[in-house]
Amino acid sequence: MKKIARNELLPYREYVQVFEKFLQRVIAEKKVRRFPLNDRMSGLFETRLTVWFQIQEMIRAEEIEREEYLKEMLDVYNDLIPGDNELSMTLFIEIPNQDELRAFNKTVIGIENKIELRFGNHVVVSYEPGEDEEEDENYTQSVHYLRIPFTEEQREAFISYEGDVVVAVHHENFSSTTTLAPELVASLQKELAV
Repeated sequence: MKKIARNELLPYREYVQVFEKFLQRVIAEKKVRRFPLNDRMSGLFETRLTVWFQIQEMIRAEEIEREEYLKEMLDVYNDLIPGDNELSMTLFIEIPNQDELRAFNKTVIGIENKIELRFGNHVVVSYEPGEDEEEDENYTQSVHYLRIPFTEEQREAFISYEGDVVVAVHHENFSSTTTLAPELVASLQKELAV
């Protein structure tokens, strides 16, 4: 998937005029691409539009106009765009009570490498880019930006696959599985076929 270029970003003052139009498109896209993993987590398979919208929303929220900040935003958010033969998924740990959230996050350290996409006899395991950066060894974050890398063989098999596709959390302290909606699977297959 192609990275977002500087000339694709709308200036702050222009974007606020057309925000509503883009909001409706993003809501429709996220409706297909977001899914519950279990009662504590959800996932969102990112697209160019969802990433572009996140950048524009940061520009709008912080009224960013300086060129160096715009470039910084592109550098950060373009990391959410998957490489060849990859899907990009944001994992959200969603526990409203902050004490419970902190306690749970201490039990699922390393979860970013424990999300699996399963179809047929294939299992594709997630990873988080840049995870060598300093991280608290006793706690994990509530949001993870994951990649799901396919081999060429897995990619070809996934594109033509017609059965159930499951996303599983396969951590030693927490596990769950959920079957993805056919509409979401079709969207992912189309993305990988390009």
